[in-house]
Amino acid sequence: MKNRKLKILSSIIGTFLFSSLMAQDGSNIKYYEPDKLDSNQIGKLCHIDFGKISFRGQVIDTIEINVQGELMKFYEHREDNGFNNWFNKQYLIRVSTNKHSTALLQNSRIDSLTTDKIFVTSILVYYNYEEPADTITIIQHSYDKTNVAKVLVKN
Repeated sequence: MKNRKLKILSSIIGTFLFSSLMAQDGSNIKYYEPDKLDSNQIGKLCHIDFGKISFRGQVIDTIEINVQGELMKFYEHREDNGFNNWFNKQYLIRVSTNKHSTALLQNSRIDSLTTDKIFVTSILVYYNYEEPADTITIIQHSYDKTNVAKVLVKN
């Protein structure tokens, strides 16, 4: 009888441990305060969370970025639920009056840092009817650190 109880108890504990291992979350992002960035992050892919912290999509900020002499307005797209936070799900979407086309600003790379700014190179990918167009634009731009809530760096 003792042996049977021990087996049942072992089975329950084993099932609990196995199910908790299967339920672990995932992330390939490391979060930095803008003033905590250093030369180790130069060259790494990042997403800039500007304005207020946009955790779990609670705050969606907009920003204007100069793209080849044209100011374009973007809003944040964040899929960050506290459990599964994947870098490729974080990007900026261009505010557009054309409902059939849009552009995503993604895959920003940290080029350099100063005490006041974060300089990045980003890729602007265009979409028509939700299908990628054959055109991309590579832009270099910067963010004022005072307007940056967090920097999400791809691990």
